[in-house]
Amino acid sequence: MSVFYSSITGRPAKVLSGIKRRISAFTRSCNISRFKIGITSNPQRRWKEYNQDGYDEMLVLYESSSINSVSSLEYDLINHNWECCDNLVAGGGGGIAAVSPYYLYIVIKH
Repeated sequence: MSVFYSSITGRPAKVLSGIKRRISAFTRSCNISRFKIGITSNPQRRWKEYNQDGYDEMLVLYESSSINSVSSLEYDLINHNWECCDNLVAGGGGGIAAVSPYYLYIVIKH
């Protein structure tokens, strides 16, 4: 499949609950077997890596010029979904480029 952009912006404290609801609704209603939450500065490049690992879709949920804002959301969302997501650590598991904007995404397997 592909990358779908449905991103919002704003301070992490203001958008966290909305993104939690979006992830919950998406994973409950879309016949998802597995999912992973992450950040990147290049969604298309990152999607190619996940697609090779067998993931079916990527949904870009949040965009910011602040790596701290995106990292904070990633950490909170992984902790919130820890029991059911594929993440091995609660944020910061991979490297990130020094170029903004930064994106928070979810990848899914059906």
